[in-house]
Amino acid sequence: MKKIIFLLVMLLSLIASSQSSLNDYNMAIIPARFDFQKEDNQYRINSTIKTFLQQKGFEVYLTSDDLPEGFMDYNCNKLVVKAIEENTTFVTKLKVEFRDCKGKLLFATDLAETREKVFAKAYNQVLLKTLSTFSKANYRYSGKTYFDEEADEKIKNRDVENVSVEVVKKEINESYVRVLNKTNQKELLLYRTSNPNVFLSIYSGSNGIVVSKENNWFFEYIDGDKTASEKLDIKL
Repeated sequence: MKKIIFLLVMLLSLIASSQSSLNDYNMAIIPARFDFQKEDNQYRINSTIKTFLQQKGFEVYLTSDDLPEGFMDYNCNKLVVKAIEENTTFVTKLKVEFRDCKGKLLFATDLAETREKVFAKAYNQVLLKTLSTFSKANYRYSGKTYFDEEADEKIKNRDVENVSVEVVKKEINESYVRVLNKTNQKELLLYRTSNPNVFLSIYSGSNGIVVSKENNWFFEYIDGDKTASEKLDIKL
């Protein structure tokens, strides 16, 4: 009986640990226009949410922003943030939802409301009210990374072309290895994953992975409609 209880506890712990939570994210994307808006960032709702989340430590962008290269290559490492309107004839109501890439609701602020008749004032009032309840999430970034999932996606269905690039190891950190290309003095950060032979990296403006194949290291990335691979002279 004790063994059964122990196994049940372990199973429940594994299920709980596999479930995503708000604390597993420090990046977010916000639509430039919500369903109830007639134009991008109407009443500055979207940009206000963006600024609020930046103050909470998130790396966050509107879909209309100039996004960093590779930011949208993988979506499951970021939150999708939406403002939801539930208006009635004389009342403006608003809340903000935080969902993962599969649409699962991780947190929602309290629904705030006002009877203010001027739309710009009304939306500003309810937005500030509802954002003030974000504190109920007790948000604190867990430090979780999604390198494994990203690497798995990038490894699938790859046709490889080999080009030699000489680099030398320069610095080692718990989360990354820093190397230097001797030819052009460009640094290459190899971000660790749970697989010691797979790293995520950005090099010469390309997002990709560094993988070990038969004791040889390659930087693999998408080049147009094909996959390219540059051989690296690395000793890890």
